[in-house]
Amino acid sequence: MKVLKLGCLFVLALVLSSGIAGVAKAQTVILEGSDAIGFHCQQEAEAGACVYTAQAWKALDGSSGKPIAVIGDVPGISSQGSGVTIDDFVSVAAAGTLSQYAALYFVATGGCCTENDSLITAAGAQAAVTSYLTGDKGTVMIENYIGGSAWDFAVGAGGLGNADGNSKGYGTAAGGFSCTDGETVTATGLTNGFTQPPPISCWEHQAYNTAFFSGLTSINGSGFSLSFFNADATQAPGYSALLSDGVTLTGGGPSVPEPSSLVLLMASLVALLPLKKLLARA
Repeated sequence: MKVLKLGCLFVLALVLSSGIAGVAKAQTVILEGSDAIGFHCQQEAEAGACVYTAQAWKALDGSSGKPIAVIGDVPGISSQGSGVTIDDFVSVAAAGTLSQYAALYFVATGGCCTENDSLITAAGAQAAVTSYLTGDKGTVMIENYIGGSAWDFAVGAGGLGNADGNSKGYGTAAGGFSCTDGETVTATGLTNGFTQPPPISCWEHQAYNTAFFSGLTSINGSGFSLSFFNADATQAPGYSALLSDGVTLTGGGPSVPEPSSLVLLMASLVALLPLKKLLARA
């Protein structure tokens, strides 16, 4: 009977591990109103920006052990001591199979000031990133997102992302907001691995109206309701400087067993009921 008990426990452990193995992380899109990574850290070597860069890599990578693909025209962007492997590419196509990456990070044009829409409008890029987000459940972070229609397939802004009142800053239709270090880390940001960055002469270029973006239906199926950094309150109250439709890997992203795994788990547990009776008799 002891042998039977051990055998049943082994089967139970095997079944449970099979059900849990199907855990999936919901896809996440992050809108970054800063060029701290591509410009202030990589090109200007500002220490505070490089600290933020390392935090961003850790937040995006979590414990996945996968590299992050940095896509854009700024070569040499590195891990900044984060321990995360950073692979630089000039295009989505050059990155190859996207499922091998924990996240895709799109660098702003020249590392500064405006996003690089040409990276996602290149042939095949949108289809590849869509598959990565929806099929691979990956994370995409867009440096200096300016609300342009090129990213509407993922953001769901309907061409209104850079309209006056929806976004502020470079590349948008709103004036009076261009460059500030007035952003403040939120409790959500702290949970996702960020701390308050020191002034770096200009951390924040864009700000996103949370009332507008939270009401969108992104590729994730939900709005952008998680602000990691609030925008400068004196220039853009109610706006975010780092806005997401989901948590990062560090933030403990929504881990939900896939439907097929749940069915397998339930069926297996039902099959174990006769074994339960045998154990009770033993």
